[in-house]
Amino acid sequence: MAKTAPPPAPATTDRQNNPSGDTEPAQKSGLAARAAALRANPGLYGGSALALASGLLDGAPLLALTAGAGTAAATWTALGLRPGPWRWLPGHGEPWEWMARSGRRSYRRTVRRMRRRLAQDHTLPLVVGPDGYLQPLDAVGERWHQHPQRPQLIRAATGDARRARCQTLNAAWSHLLPNWGTGWWRRYSPAEMALRAGPLAVIPATGYLPMPAWAHLVVGSVAAGWSVRMWSPPDPADPGEPDAEQQTDRSDWYRERWARWIASPRGPLPDSRLADVRVDDDRLTAVIVSTTTKAALAVDQDAISIAFEVPPRAVNLYRPQDMPASRAKLTVRLRASTSELDLEDLPTVWKEYSPYQGSELYDVEETEFGRRFKLLMPRRGAGVAEVQARSIAQALDMEGENAAATLHLRALDSRRVEVNEMSRNPLQDGVPVDLEALRMDAQGYIAVGKDIYGNPARWRLLKFDPSRRGLSGAPSASAVHAFGSGTTGAGKTSLEEDLQIAQRLNGFISWLADGKGGAGYAPWFNDLDWLVKSPYGAALMGEAGNRVSEHRYAVQMKMQWLDEEGYTENGRSFFVPGEPFAPMAITWDEFNEMVLKNPQADHVKPLLRSVSSVGRLSRAAGVSARIWVQIPNLDSIGQDASANAIRDMLQSGNIALFRTARSDVDIMSLGSRSPEFRLAPLPERFPDGSETGGLFYLADGKAQYTQSRAMFHTNPARLSRQFPLQTLTDAEADAAGPAYLRREEYRHLDAADEEAFLRELMSEEDGAAPAKNARVIDLAPRQAAAAADVEDEDLDDLVPPSRSQLVWTAVDSGARRNKQIADATNLKPTNVAGATKRLQRLGKLDQIDRDWHTVEPLDHANA
Repeated sequence: MAKTAPPPAPATTDRQNNPSGDTEPAQKSGLAARAAALRANPGLYGGSALALASGLLDGAPLLALTAGAGTAAATWTALGLRPGPWRWLPGHGEPWEWMARSGRRSYRRTVRRMRRRLAQDHTLPLVVGPDGYLQPLDAVGERWHQHPQRPQLIRAATGDARRARCQTLNAAWSHLLPNWGTGWWRRYSPAEMALRAGPLAVIPATGYLPMPAWAHLVVGSVAAGWSVRMWSPPDPADPGEPDAEQQTDRSDWYRERWARWIASPRGPLPDSRLADVRVDDDRLTAVIVSTTTKAALAVDQDAISIAFEVPPRAVNLYRPQDMPASRAKLTVRLRASTSELDLEDLPTVWKEYSPYQGSELYDVEETEFGRRFKLLMPRRGAGVAEVQARSIAQALDMEGENAAATLHLRALDSRRVEVNEMSRNPLQDGVPVDLEALRMDAQGYIAVGKDIYGNPARWRLLKFDPSRRGLSGAPSASAVHAFGSGTTGAGKTSLEEDLQIAQRLNGFISWLADGKGGAGYAPWFNDLDWLVKSPYGAALMGEAGNRVSEHRYAVQMKMQWLDEEGYTENGRSFFVPGEPFAPMAITWDEFNEMVLKNPQADHVKPLLRSVSSVGRLSRAAGVSARIWVQIPNLDSIGQDASANAIRDMLQSGNIALFRTARSDVDIMSLGSRSPEFRLAPLPERFPDGSETGGLFYLADGKAQYTQSRAMFHTNPARLSRQFPLQTLTDAEADAAGPAYLRREEYRHLDAADEEAFLRELMSEEDGAAPAKNARVIDLAPRQAAAAADVEDEDLDDLVPPSRSQLVWTAVDSGARRNKQIADATNLKPTNVAGATKRLQRLGKLDQIDRDWHTVEPLDHANA
């Protein structure tokens, strides 16, 4: 029923078939070969015996035979309706495949007969009439046989008729049995099992019917034919010597099979096509082109193996990183054999079906989670960066719906790759917080969790250089920036809270800008040196970080240091923790929300400029930047010069990629830090049903990413309180600006109130500052000196009390909060806040649990 036969194997000479030169008996061919194969088939005798017994037996023996055959048919049907190892029972294969194979043989016989008929000479002899003249040929049939284009017309008509018949039968089978296109390992439908097991129950029952002898012969023939089919389904027919037309282009057969099985309207990848098809002696390579919205990888390995009649493991389907989703590469091993292959011997299977020519699989060992082995790539050809878990799972025919997700690749060197098969993810039990693991080592690393191999997931806070040291002997250090991405609920906050504990444990100053309005870090309000909740506050925090860096540089320029040989030098251009400043980390959470929510807002450009400046200029001042985004691409933060500088800065430090909504998480605009292997999307749940929050890919080395999970604690802020809270020195605080100095006044406000407070504060500061290059000339006349006889009680009218006096008096009278003081003094909240801070620095007031108390009386000089 198929139009063409599969491409023939390369022709071999007699010497190739018989290299020893010994004579061999001639092999049977044609009808004799078919008869010999039929005689060797046990199904012929089993089916004939079943039909003979049904015709000869009666009574109790016939009842026992019918009951036994019916039970066997019911058992066979029950097994066929459920997939499992019994798929190798007799009767595997598709009836449509049987029909197609038989159709190919019958089609070739029809073609041979048609060619013989067309080759005959239909020229009629000349007929001479009684008058001596030639008689004309008037019969229509005679004129048709003499038509000059008769062979071409017959071939075209026959081809059209056969194509129409094949399409009609194909559509009828597809509508009758819609599940046959999914493969022979799946559940069989009841209609399919009726064709397979139905005759086993029906043939014995014919013994109860009164039938003539010829009817029993018909039943016996049907039973023998059915049993032969069930016992040994025919292999693909050997086309023998191919015609010259078939030898012109061997790729046409694969294109036709692809169009029928894969690209059909009901196929796995409709309207797709094969491009750049190349067929060698034992391998086919092509490019799959999808013309719809479905990705080219939507077609699975099994469907292609059915279409091309090869074992599933002989199909390798993958997509290189530089190829769009609408295309994929296909490699098929055409001459692979599994008859004498030990499928449990992975090195042998890999040698036969390896998608990377010249590679070697070795050192196979069993672990508690599965198998582990190594791949040695060839010196020329495919490198370690081209190895994909999907290709390995296809070549080894690993079980499971998503076998590639259980494979984890780790590059050992430029040619070796370690592959770990983990049927159960060891990270699904979670990782508890370990405070000792969060303590920084001599290289500046901490452990924020565990990777899938059981090793600590290392995160670098500082990069030390022992060749340059401070006067105390401590090595110099530079800050390390960090970048992370992931959707809501992926676990970014868990990792950030681990880092906050580690920073407080190791003496870092922690600033944080929360793009969620403070909702993400509500328990940390009192446990961070500075926390802002509004985008405007995030911009002020970036500007304050730059001013702190400039102040540190100015101080470090005047300090001495020790070189590698112990000489004392003046002018330090590097940072030493604790001499005299503590390391500092500034975190912007939900950074893309701050930038993209309102791109025209007045805080966007200052925010990008300040973060860019921190990233470019503050590492040598011990100030690091850490950015978290939801959209899994650094392009989301903008396209201007500052955004480009931020992208370049974030590609040099720690990178964490959490669960994303995209199928490809390796396209992150990371430049040289792009993942070396294609990363599988992290699932929302583990196989046991538990959440995967905190599961992420951590950059390990230059471009290798390891699946890891962050440590988790229900109350990390409480753990951090056992360590001292670091803050800026007084000189650094003055350099940071009023937004930092007055952070306690808006620490517990929401995002909107915080932004209003900060905008009013900054407008006051801008108004109080004198204009640049402005000269102030006092032209007002001097006031006459107050009369000596003015009474003391009238001084309040002439010289009103200062704000400090009013605030101190209100606190002394019982006002404890800024709002109460403002109500008692009729001053603005900002004025009250400034006065209380001034009196606190003078030692006149003290704040205990946010309540103000007087310490010393206020003299006139301090007022």
